[in-house]
Amino acid sequence: MIKKAFKTTLLTAALAIASLPAHAQESLQFGHYFSANDFRGKTAQYFADAVNPELFDITVFPSESLVKGRDGFMATARGTVDMYSLFGGYVVGSIDLMKIFTIPFPSEKFDDEAVLKFANDPRTLAIFDDKFAESNVKLLGFINSSGQTTIFLSEPIESLEGLRGKKIRGVGGYTDPALQDLGASVVFMSAAEQFLQLQTGGVDGVITTDSSYANLGLSEVAPIVMDGSIVRTPYPLIMNKRKWDSLDEESKKDLKAAVASTIDWSIDNFAAESARLQEIVQSEAEGFYVFSEADQKFSTSIRMKYLEQYAQNHGELGKKLVGLYKEYE
Repeated sequence: MIKKAFKTTLLTAALAIASLPAHAQESLQFGHYFSANDFRGKTAQYFADAVNPELFDITVFPSESLVKGRDGFMATARGTVDMYSLFGGYVVGSIDLMKIFTIPFPSEKFDDEAVLKFANDPRTLAIFDDKFAESNVKLLGFINSSGQTTIFLSEPIESLEGLRGKKIRGVGGYTDPALQDLGASVVFMSAAEQFLQLQTGGVDGVITTDSSYANLGLSEVAPIVMDGSIVRTPYPLIMNKRKWDSLDEESKKDLKAAVASTIDWSIDNFAAESARLQEIVQSEAEGFYVFSEADQKFSTSIRMKYLEQYAQNHGELGKKLVGLYKEYE
């Protein structure tokens, strides 16, 4: 009787083990600073939905509901969040090499597709993967582009000279000294603060995206738009490296596949989204500042200045990245 009961217990235990999932599901907290309806927010959600639900349970925290965008890199490094999607300019304080993505006044050829292809070029990723790892951060890829990111102003200007003396919200990297080259002073604030700061006169203008302009109703307080991008920057998708290292190969492979799918989705859909946003900006703004020939030359000289400065400041890696940048420019 005892022998039979023992066999029954073993059989029950074996069946229980067999019924367990083959792989334990990993829970991840994924933060970003966009609204859920913003294209960048939708891209983040696309990634979360693209992973294998048997391997991952990803909870997305939009609109800085977990940590602020400017704190996203360090929060990921510390493990406060598992993953974050953030503006590349917010990373330059920790990884100076990221300034290549903040070169001011990019050429028209350097559109959103070109930005993402340059950022996700295996030669580019190899350099930055090593640099991010030094801060306990795993770079999974660049899943979004900022689209047209320009200056939105409360008052009209006649030329770039009109920026002299104005207080402008900066976004980091070389865009800040470029503003200073134009005689403006740089003010730092989160995306959520832009409307109030414009409304109260804390700033005269902001560098931000068409998406933020449309979604935050900034036309009420910044009716003047500079026609053309001051910067186009990709958004890295990052993960706490200890968390990444703890995953098995199957899970890592699944995350990489989800990133690749998300990048393709972003490229395929952003042209239509960009056109939609441009239509909103065109309809809501009261006036546009179009570069004169002199301003075109001046802005080009600023771009070349910072490309040269970047190459000089970052040695062989800097020269290599500038060479790659020019392949896509």
